[in-house]
Amino acid sequence: MKTTTIDFDQLLMAQQPIFDRNRKLFGYELLFRGDQEEQAVFDNPQMATSQVLVNLCTGICELNSQLRQPFFINMTTELVLSDAFFPISPNTVFIEILEDQVITPEFISAIKKWHQYGFRFVLDDYNYSESYQPLLPYMSIVKIDVLSTPPDSIQEEIQRLKELGLKLVAEKVENELMLSLCLKMGFDYFQGYYLSRPEIIKGKRIESDTQSALRLLNILQNPDVSVSEVSKLVEQTPALSFQMLRLLNSPVVGLSVPVASIKEAVTFLGLTQLKRWTMLITLSSNNQGDPDDIRKLLARARCCELLALQSKKICEEEAFMVGLMSGMDVILQVPKDELLKQIMLTNELKGALSHYEGSLGRVLYSVECMEQGLVDKLAKLPVSIRGQLGSRYFESLAWAKEILATLK
Repeated sequence: MKTTTIDFDQLLMAQQPIFDRNRKLFGYELLFRGDQEEQAVFDNPQMATSQVLVNLCTGICELNSQLRQPFFINMTTELVLSDAFFPISPNTVFIEILEDQVITPEFISAIKKWHQYGFRFVLDDYNYSESYQPLLPYMSIVKIDVLSTPPDSIQEEIQRLKELGLKLVAEKVENELMLSLCLKMGFDYFQGYYLSRPEIIKGKRIESDTQSALRLLNILQNPDVSVSEVSKLVEQTPALSFQMLRLLNSPVVGLSVPVASIKEAVTFLGLTQLKRWTMLITLSSNNQGDPDDIRKLLARARCCELLALQSKKICEEEAFMVGLMSGMDVILQVPKDELLKQIMLTNELKGALSHYEGSLGRVLYSVECMEQGLVDKLAKLPVSIRGQLGSRYFESLAWAKEILATLK
C-alpha cells in the first residue's frame, strides 16, 4: 500500500454563530459550502443538505471542539418527507423550514410526526403568510430577516408570535443600532455579520462508494434482514466501515461506544438509523477509492479472520476489524493516529493497531509480513502460523477479488 498523505484543507461546511441576549453563544447554523468559501453555490438543495449532514457525521476535523450544540440545519422538503430524515439525536439540532417551502397537508403531517419524535423546528425568514399557520404549533423558533423587514414595522406580528410561546431570532443584524432595536423589541437570539460572519470548517471528507451504499440500502429494505447480514456487507466496504464507526462518535450521534467489531457497531447504531444514514450518503457521495488498495485491505482483514478461526482462541470478528482498520489511513488518506481519535475502539484493538500488541496484534503482524513478502520476518514466526499463512493469504486474495466484483 502507498504511504499516507495528509490533506485537511477540504471545505466541509461553514457555520454562523447565533447569540443570546447577553451575546453568549447559543448555537450554530450549519451552511453548505462546495468549492467556494464565501458563498453556497449548488444546483441541488437536497444534495447540499445531505452533504452538510454527512460531513458533520463522518468528516474528520476539529468538529467536536469547534461546533457547539444545538446545530441549526436547513432541511429540504424531500428529506422531511422521506423515511430517511437523518441519523442524529433530536436534542442536538433545530431543523429550519425554508421560506420558499410549499405548505401541503402531507408536509404538515410529516412535521407533526417528527415533532412527536422530539425534533425541534424553526421557521426561517418567516413572511407571515396564512399558509404557515398550521405549522406554528410544531415550531420552537421563528427567524425574522430584520434587514429586509425592519422589526419596528411588524410589532403586532412579533407580539403575536411571542404570545404563542415562540422564541425569536433576529437574523442579518448588520449594526449596533439594529441590535439595540431588536433587544428592545424582545428578540431572544441574534445572528448577523455585525456579530460574526460565517466561519469556514475545513477537514477531510470521507468519500463513500455509492454503489455499495445503494446495495446496503436495498438489503435494509428487507424487514427480516439480520444484523449479521448487514455487518458482512459493511465489512466488505472499507469506507462504509469507517463512516459507521465515525458516525457512532460524531457530534450529533455522540454515543461514543467502544466497539470491537462492525457487528457491534451495527447493533449499537440500529438498522433503522443505519438505513437513514445510508440514504443520505447515496445522495451526497462519490467513489474515489483505489481498487487495488481496497482489494489488499480486504484480503488482509479476511486473512486475519481466517487465522483467528483456525486458532479457535481469537474472536474472528475482532480479527477482521483489526485487519480492516489497519490500512484505513491509506484508503482515506488520513494519518492513522488521527483516525483512531475519530472512532471508539476497544483498548485491545487500539493496542493491536498501534503496536501489534496481544494476540490480535500478532495475527495482524503475521499477515502484514506475508503481504509485504518479508521473508526474514516470516521465518521467525511460529511454525503453527507459517504452515497456514500462505494458503490462507492467497485464499483471502481470491475472496477480496470476488467481493469487489460483486460490488461493481
